[in-house]
Amino acid sequence: MKVGILTFHDAHNYGAVLQAYALKKYIQNIGYDTKIINYHHENIPDGYPKENNEKRWEKFNKFINELIDYDTKTYVSEEQLEQLDIDFWICGSDQIWNTNITMGFNKGFFLDFNTNGKKISYAVSMGVKELPKEQEEDFKNSINKLDNISVREESLKNYAERFTNKKVERVLDPTLLLGKEDYENLILENNYGDYILVYALMPDERLNQIASKLSKEKNVKVIELNDKKIEKYYCEQVSDAGPNEFLTLIKNAKAIITNSFHGTIFSIIFQKEFYVITRKNMNARVENILKIINMEDRLVDKIEDLEDIKVQDYKEAFKKLNKEKEKSINFLKNSLK
Repeated sequence: MKVGILTFHDAHNYGAVLQAYALKKYIQNIGYDTKIINYHHENIPDGYPKENNEKRWEKFNKFINELIDYDTKTYVSEEQLEQLDIDFWICGSDQIWNTNITMGFNKGFFLDFNTNGKKISYAVSMGVKELPKEQEEDFKNSINKLDNISVREESLKNYAERFTNKKVERVLDPTLLLGKEDYENLILENNYGDYILVYALMPDERLNQIASKLSKEKNVKVIELNDKKIEKYYCEQVSDAGPNEFLTLIKNAKAIITNSFHGTIFSIIFQKEFYVITRKNMNARVENILKIINMEDRLVDKIEDLEDIKVQDYKEAFKKLNKEKEKSINFLKNSLK
């Protein structure tokens, strides 16, 4: 049986490509002929110029090409998708229902096109609390054409349920369907020694403050993972890392300070000491996963909060996380029937 996945697989973003990798790998592991459909709608601009950081671009491009492997044709419209012979269509994960990113309401990412295949959403995110009023009728029509619906956040679950009588389930991000052993083939040799890792989606002085504090306590250097080096910076920087280096840096870090959702997720997967810095109006995803594993205190608003953080108990955390994982797996397996 053929499974086709529509997601943000070609963004030069660690979380985007690794969630696509994880969903594809998991479904392949349970016995399906699975491929990422190389869908890049004509309305969505290509926002990753090679000349900005050529080495990083090349590494992402290599990873993406391997991800889509035997179907390198680019599909730019729903009409082209209709020509494909797919038994199960899956849209997700990532913010593919965020109409600010897709430059308007994109029916392709809702699987709203003619096909004989079953339509499933897995761990879809919208990135905003609700759509503009003028897009709500399209949203209602599209989600009601899905056979099985799952989303990533509780807030989107509640929102979607306003527009459909179908069951809407909340499931885990695809990266959590795999264990750390499933990522081992992507890990490279550690050439960085001992270090604390800072990975920031947005600059924040609190990250630097906490990193400096932990660096003194642990007597190790600080490395910041970014995509553009900053002159005269306070620490060592890695600016040309592809997805493989991203995983390698997280796996081998003595501690991680981040304000990234997937930075948090992979810190959990590799059972690392980590600290998540709050971001204005953008904490819901992180709060949700930290609540599941009972590590809400790892969300830090100010440096003084470090005094109140408990020692991490990954044994108990994974007991809770595995229950959520089982629900997510059951949703997928039941949907792929």
